[in-house]
Amino acid sequence: MKLTLVLRDKKNALKLSTKTIESFMERIKSDTKDRTVGRRREQIRYTESIESYDRQFPSHLIYPAAEFEKDENDNLRMKTFNGVVALTVEGLETAAEVEAVKRAAQILHYTLAAFIGPSGKEVVILVRIEKLNDAYSTISGTYSPAGATYLTEEEADALCQEGHRLASAIYQGILPKAIRQEAISVRSCFHMPLDENPYFNPKAVPLPVSAKPLVVRTETNETEHTESLVPSDEDAQEVSRKTRQLMDFLNAHYQFRYNTIMGYTEYRDTSLHYMDWQPVDDRTMKGLTMKVRLAGIDARDHDVRRYVQSDLIRPYNPIGDYLWEQYDKWDGKDHIRRLARTVPTKNPHWEDWFYTWFLGMVRQWQVSNFAKYGNQAVPLLISTQGWNKTTFCEQLLPPELSWGYTGNLQMDDKRQVLQQMAQMLLINLDEFNQISPKTQQGFLKNIITLSSVKIKRPYGRHVEDFPRRASFIATTNQADVLADPSGSRRFLSVELTGPIDVSTPPNYEQLYAQAMRALHQHESYYFGPAETQEIQEWNRRFSVKTAAEQFFLDYFEPATDEKDGQWISASAIFSYLKEEVGVSLLKPVSLPVFGRKLTNLPGLQKRVTKYNTEYLVKRKKR
Repeated sequence: MKLTLVLRDKKNALKLSTKTIESFMERIKSDTKDRTVGRRREQIRYTESIESYDRQFPSHLIYPAAEFEKDENDNLRMKTFNGVVALTVEGLETAAEVEAVKRAAQILHYTLAAFIGPSGKEVVILVRIEKLNDAYSTISGTYSPAGATYLTEEEADALCQEGHRLASAIYQGILPKAIRQEAISVRSCFHMPLDENPYFNPKAVPLPVSAKPLVVRTETNETEHTESLVPSDEDAQEVSRKTRQLMDFLNAHYQFRYNTIMGYTEYRDTSLHYMDWQPVDDRTMKGLTMKVRLAGIDARDHDVRRYVQSDLIRPYNPIGDYLWEQYDKWDGKDHIRRLARTVPTKNPHWEDWFYTWFLGMVRQWQVSNFAKYGNQAVPLLISTQGWNKTTFCEQLLPPELSWGYTGNLQMDDKRQVLQQMAQMLLINLDEFNQISPKTQQGFLKNIITLSSVKIKRPYGRHVEDFPRRASFIATTNQADVLADPSGSRRFLSVELTGPIDVSTPPNYEQLYAQAMRALHQHESYYFGPAETQEIQEWNRRFSVKTAAEQFFLDYFEPATDEKDGQWISASAIFSYLKEEVGVSLLKPVSLPVFGRKLTNLPGLQKRVTKYNTEYLVKRKKR
């Protein structure tokens, strides 16, 4: 794709050059040596009419829609149509307004580029377009959506006009300022812009545009009458008119966005400033249809549904948008560990553990279906009631993402658990001590390691594979809660020595800016072997002690060497305890479970023989 740069000098002589879109985007990042764009912007500030200045100091005009050449008489002649239209958003008085428009333009995947315009108070958005239903085209030549088109200039004008109208209707719903209404043709142009940080997306998707109504052929003779399935010119125009009316009405009264996390379209009534975004469910869809019909537009439920659920609605990723806004804002201070210090504890590792887990949580929000592992660490806050554990968990998410927190997870409802893992951001396993040992060692242990989940969307019709978004945190009032010795490495247990200070909300901007910087610099967001061993050693004090373990410690203790003790198998030790205390007191622990408990006892040596595993123990004197 080549853009055309045209300069008419003071004698009106035509000077023409072309640049690829890539080289053009590099060109506009800096001004010329004589500050051609900068001086023109300064002139605009002091005069209402810029025409006389432009005649005295000519500057390049940019033609984005096509590549032009000169004919024999030194006139412009279209050579190749690019499939690009330019939308201009003007009246931007501050740098913040300019940046807001550029960011909004990046949301839609039709945007090829967005940059500050010639005057510095507008943004030019280049939108890719392609002709719809090319199979029925009456246009001569061929069309390639990804490259050149061979059209007459008249036909290219029609495509540009309809493309600009359709793109304006779509983009206006997401832009904070109005798009300039102007006469559009393939020769629409603008003066040389200047933007140090333009947006450029070479993989922009073309917006399908119908440049002409479809043609119908009807053949009649004395014996038969046949009519093609292609609509007539008049019918096609009527369908197009009604569709425009429908879209214009909906965009004038509502804002729409497709929530890529939740998997459905959301809407907001523009007349209700207090209204938050809501999902477009069946009831809402019927209400929209009734309001469209009351406005005098002939439409049915399926007409409204086709538009509201189409890819013409801008995609919206609440997680990506929020994290993107914090990118590159970090002030260099350690806000994550500062937040960890609001949790009073004697755990010497807590601040570093929390830091790594926090990076893992943010990283988990960014994973795809192709990730191999999920965030497997779970902070476990242990204290008496009333020490603000739940409030601390709730405050980890900023207000913009507070919808992604839940503390109401029903572990026995596996479908709900998997669904919330795909849609939530942070799940608090509140009252962790109420989760049974069986669930800890089975279902919970499994889901903590998942990187993706298979579920059906709330309004979906089939099971899909979704990346897991949620990380886990847990709270409990009891210290001995870890029932799975092998799974204890996943819990970052911290016993509080006092209430958590939740009086001051965290600095969310800096928290997440620091996390984004750390991840960008490839800091570790998971625990290595040495740290995992450290976590397991620390967690021994929080393990659930079964009756069998307690009786073992009543009758035996680890020996240091063979002179001090003897090697005894788990089955022999278990049989001895049954004789001493009775079978009923050892239930429900089985011999295999008892063996695993012995393996995890600190200081207890073991060896594997040909027949079984033996432990070096000595009997206590009683």
